Amino acid sequence: MNVWLKCIFFVLLFWAGFAQAKEPVVFVLAATDKVVVTNPKGQRYSALPTQRLLHGHTVVVPKGHRFSVLVLNSGHRRVYRGPARLKVIADTVRVLSGLPVKVFPVEQANLDLIDQWMNQYARPRGVLPVKGDKTDPTETNPLRVLQPIDGSLLLTRNPEFVFQGELPREGNLMLFDARGKRFWVEPIESEYVSLPPAAKFEWGQSFTWEVRRLTGGRVVSGSFHIASEETARSLLEARVPDTASTLPELKLFYGMRLQLAKAYQEANEVWESLGMVLTVNGQPSRISRLSTSGQ
Repeated sequence: MNVWLKCIFFVLLFWAGFAQAKEPVVFVLAATDKVVVTNPKGQRYSALPTQRLLHGHTVVVPKGHRFSVLVLNSGHRRVYRGPARLKVIADTVRVLSGLPVKVFPVEQANLDLIDQWMNQYARPRGVLPVKGDKTDPTETNPLRVLQPIDGSLLLTRNPEFVFQGELPREGNLMLFDARGKRFWVEPIESEYVSLPPAAKFEWGQSFTWEVRRLTGGRVVSGSFHIASEETARSLLEARVPDTASTLPELKLFYGMRLQLAKAYQEANEVWESLGMVLTVNGQPSRISRLSTSGQ
């Protein structure tokens, strides 16, 4: 009987350790462009904000580069300067070689923001496709809308449309309100469509839209929501300066706040300033070098 109890105990201990190994230990807040992560399978990739690292990941921070993470168990921000070799262990990041780590507190509001982000965006596996526009798959050169992003929250009462691709001959942009009633029709004469003041958009309104050929047939469609005046003001007033002296962590928190609110256009501007793009599923990819300045 004692033998069976011991076996059960060790099995439970094994599964507890296995489950713990699958839980993220740190949330990446900032990383300059040559910081490299290696997972337990030996796969190497660029470190990027919003990534979650598990027990067993190792990180190489070259000389002159910077790596910043939130340790989820403690709620502290840890900043590493290169040259350094790091390893993610059960509840923190161990310095295998290099300069001592610097530890900073994180405001509760930002801890809550990260928790909300992790609940909204499950840990991505592999490269996920960017959310596309609703286009006709039979088109050889389909018309795409770059702005407004489908399903986005607009922080302005003056929506503008930016298209890419072949414009339909004598096509119209048609907008419908939340009840499906036709709100406005505007001829499409170029890739850029600004709607006149007579359209009278108001705060808090929701719209669907579509581009139709004059001869009939929908070419592309989508939707957007205009924020309430209070929400728009709150998000715009929270903006952080896009300067080299601004901590990338502060930019990240602002970008996360915008993304969670679905203010995708403004969020994408923040991601670009951080040298990255983000899919609708929360998968980051690097596009440029990051600044190495900051605390």
